Amino acid sequence: MIDQPEGAELLAVARRALLDTLLPSLPANHAYTALMIANAMAIAGRELQSACNPGYRASDAIQAFYQEIDLAEPPAADESGLAQLIRQRKISQAHQGRLHQLLLETTRMRLQVSNPKYFDH
Repeated sequence: MIDQPEGAELLAVARRALLDTLLPSLPANHAYTALMIANAMAIAGRELQSACNPGYRASDAIQAFYQEIDLAEPPAADESGLAQLIRQRKISQAHQGRLHQLLLETTRMRLQVSNPKYFDH
């Protein structure tokens, strides 16, 4: 079998070509657009990497939270299901601290993909 680069690697190579080769030759009024494209490519690459990484995911954290608070009929173990519970005020006051912790955890997970430099501060 031929060892081919995966999607995240292809995006990284294409992004590097955009930044190193194409961007310097673009007119100044197109530089911002090229940088936005490069940023979107970087985010997409990180999303692909995190999707392929069998590590801890937000859905795992949400599912664990549902089990901890012992919901009779939990919604989907994703952010929209959790948002539904919050909007419907189905999470008791006793679990608000744990909910806060979960929201911070899932936000950090998203930031690792969308803006990993945030954690450099």
